[in-house]
Amino acid sequence: MKSIFLQKNTAIWALLALATVLSWYMGTDAVLNMPAAMLLIAFFKTRLVIIHFMEVDHAPLGLRLVCEAWGIVCCAALIVLYLPS
Repeated sequence: MKSIFLQKNTAIWALLALATVLSWYMGTDAVLNMPAAMLLIAFFKTRLVIIHFMEVDHAPLGLRLVCEAWGIVCCAALIVLYLPS
């Protein structure tokens, strides 16, 4: 039986937890207050959840491309809207 610590889902969960702690630290530290980087981390986490936990990696190519495009468009739009003109 495979150990729970060697499974792919456990590694992805640990990466999600690490990304959450990193973005929390970036939001509370005045020196590292970088909202654009925090948005990128949030959308990276969203991508991991969609691809791995919603199992879009096993879906047809069209669905996967739509999910990837949605993430890229939403992330880019939020960053462009947030950045000062």
